[in-house]
Amino acid sequence: MKEWTKATVPEEVGISSRGLLNYLDAVANTPEVEHHAIMVMRHGKLAATMNFAPYDNHTPHMLFSLSKSFTSAAAGFAVAEGLLHWDDKVLDILPDKAPENPSPWLSQVTLSHLLMMGSGLDPKSDEVGGEDWAKAVLACECVHEPGTHFHYNSHGTYLVSCMVQRVTGMTVRDYLMPRLFEPLGIPKPEWDCCPEGINVGGWGLYLSCDSIARFGQCLLDRGMWEGRQLLPLEWYEKATVKQIENNEGKEQPDNEWAQGYGFQFWRTRGNRFRGDGAFGQVCMISPDLDMAVAITCGTNDMGKEMALLHEYLFPAADMEPGTQEDAAQLAKRLSALCFAWPEDDGSAVAIDGTYCGGETILTIRQEGERLRIIQKAADPNACSDAVYGRGQVAENTVSIQMMGKEKQLHLLCAYGWKQAVLHIASRELAAPFAMKATLTPTADGLELDMTGIGYPTEKSMLKRQAE
Repeated sequence: MKEWTKATVPEEVGISSRGLLNYLDAVANTPEVEHHAIMVMRHGKLAATMNFAPYDNHTPHMLFSLSKSFTSAAAGFAVAEGLLHWDDKVLDILPDKAPENPSPWLSQVTLSHLLMMGSGLDPKSDEVGGEDWAKAVLACECVHEPGTHFHYNSHGTYLVSCMVQRVTGMTVRDYLMPRLFEPLGIPKPEWDCCPEGINVGGWGLYLSCDSIARFGQCLLDRGMWEGRQLLPLEWYEKATVKQIENNEGKEQPDNEWAQGYGFQFWRTRGNRFRGDGAFGQVCMISPDLDMAVAITCGTNDMGKEMALLHEYLFPAADMEPGTQEDAAQLAKRLSALCFAWPEDDGSAVAIDGTYCGGETILTIRQEGERLRIIQKAADPNACSDAVYGRGQVAENTVSIQMMGKEKQLHLLCAYGWKQAVLHIASRELAAPFAMKATLTPTADGLELDMTGIGYPTEKSMLKRQAE
């Protein structure tokens, strides 16, 4: 694996240490955005790495829709190798998935239309499932003429994955291994599949922040990597420019999601482009600044995350150089980045028992210094059985059902009592999901106040159940 060439200080590549400190201050003042790891590249060097413990830049992370940009790259390779063409029609490549009497519009949908989110497919196509996803998606037909209307559609990207697998005989993940992942030094990733064994394409890929950064640096260099054209140049020139308007017919200069869309990349403010995924996974490229940023994150407000990037991080490349004191302060700050866990003041009260509120049943048991919390709910994936460390982290392996398969999550959990109120927190290392809650004892139960990333905000009363 190629090691990064690292700048001794950010000023070596024209980025101000004071500017990065300003960015970290802004992040600290924006609690809605919880960065997990950030890597900043400029002029071919790694300028800064920001890891917010317990997260790091090497653990594979759920990318959600940032997966789409990699599916797009796979389509680009297939076109470069003559296996697909931009104007290939999806029904010609997947004739066995077509409805019995496809409409003229559906018959016109091409690979390009799918990549630019301009297929015209009915939005309900993004909600289908079953055993044969492609057939179900195409059965939804088109409600707009292909190429005339932008509609963000993850199942359209799934159709791209189907097309690539049909002409290559390999999943998108396996097809990209020798062409992209291995040359970039990216370990073989996990990528979720549909019931037919096709990578879902529009989501489901797991990559570390470091792996995203390698892809980002390659994009910044117009597909070049270690002196050779790794990504097809024709694909790069199509994928990263505006292929379709997404502004609903009116100029929206401050709307991050209305600057145009390429082939599974968003155009963005500041003449930049990005791939992104739910809860804040980002790969953003600034050709003008010769700068790329890779982020894994947990946020319910990606607009605020984008504002932080545009207002603080990228402008650090246009500031006067920081002083030696700024550089030293930045290095010290980076080494101490972390999320706090609940602390314990010794004010615990006995709350062992089972509590019920709505459809949720909570069982709490003190086990020495650890607290076990078992949650049962109508949704199987809302059920859990985890131990929490007192004032420190306890590690848990939790099983959930995802894409019809059992998946293991690595959950870190801690608790602490403060003024006779129980504070609990949990974080999933490979995902954006994080939860904070307080449980306040009352005369007949517990008052729950919960917030989080990927968790519902909930305030409710849990009644103690008779033993």
